[in-house]
Amino acid sequence: MVSNLAKISGLIYVSGDDGISSSNISKLLEMNESDITNSIDKLNDNLSNDPDSPFTIIKYDDKYTLATKEELDSIIKKYIIDDDEISLTQTSLEVLTIISYNQPITRVEIDDIRGVNSNKTIQKLIKQGIIRVSGHKKVPGNPKLYEVTENFLKLFGISSLKELPKIDKNLITKEEK
Repeated sequence: MVSNLAKISGLIYVSGDDGISSSNISKLLEMNESDITNSIDKLNDNLSNDPDSPFTIIKYDDKYTLATKEELDSIIKKYIIDDDEISLTQTSLEVLTIISYNQPITRVEIDDIRGVNSNKTIQKLIKQGIIRVSGHKKVPGNPKLYEVTENFLKLFGISSLKELPKIDKNLITKEEK
């Protein structure tokens, strides 16, 4: 017989990068949400205290997912940089900042703020899975709207956009006059 901890762990594992909410786990396992939360805390304690486990459970946007322990960040970042999978240039960081603080936002709006064309950078960030198309703006031409993904949150070690540092909005928006 498989324990509820194993079932919860399995569901978090198979949910992958999308994660799974405690309410979804609750429905699937017919358990109340406080028991789910307590079980996830216990699982996370087990993972944290096991020196041979590279994993931890993180919560972002009310969903749980597996992630690697913070202690492994340096080796993982080295792998990512060496493997060229995710490399963030100054331009990429500028575009990400504009999107994260103004989303959803169109490419033209990003270009207006930056003063230069951002198309190539946007395409690279989409390919890297850091931003995505979230819809189309209801204006002539129906331009694409962009927003950051869960991968953005994971990459910067935050669980929601509310954790972004407070900055002067005038630096990353174009005011209408």
